[in-house]
Amino acid sequence: GIGVPYGNSKFLPFSRQFIIGGSSSLRGFSPRNIGPGTTLTSAFQQLYYPQVGGDYKLEMNSELRFPIIAPRVKGAVFLDAGNVWTRDSILYSPTGQLTKGFLKQLAVDAGVGVRIDASILIIRLDVAFPLAKPWLSEGQRWVLSKVDFGNSVWRSENLVFNIGFGYPF
Repeated sequence: GIGVPYGNSKFLPFSRQFIIGGSSSLRGFSPRNIGPGTTLTSAFQQLYYPQVGGDYKLEMNSELRFPIIAPRVKGAVFLDAGNVWTRDSILYSPTGQLTKGFLKQLAVDAGVGVRIDASILIIRLDVAFPLAKPWLSEGQRWVLSKVDFGNSVWRSENLVFNIGFGYPF
């Protein structure tokens, strides 16, 4: 997506910026924790500027669903990728700007879930974890080799649990 300020506004309002992450987006990341670009959103920014986002958004989601118990309970495996970027470096540093190397700045996650068809709505339970963290230095972004489900510290820092209603996309 692309957002363009209207009239004599120089920036999109924070409430109109694109955000990424969460139960219907990149499920291996908390909402608003990615971007813009390679910017690491600090706890201070989250406290004072909760709408950290961007003017551009690229998001890709892939999900394979399969029956587990009868037709009403399905399993899912998924892979998500994406990020947000800004048009300029005024609000965020140049690390938030959209540049030609933007594909190297994609956040990537993978996970599994359960889909329960309750006739009037679909209930989703997902667990996911990051595969690529764009805020890390360029040679360190892919963290697949560091996945360690047996380590409680790794689990607390990386596993993201999501509950949602309806299909994610």
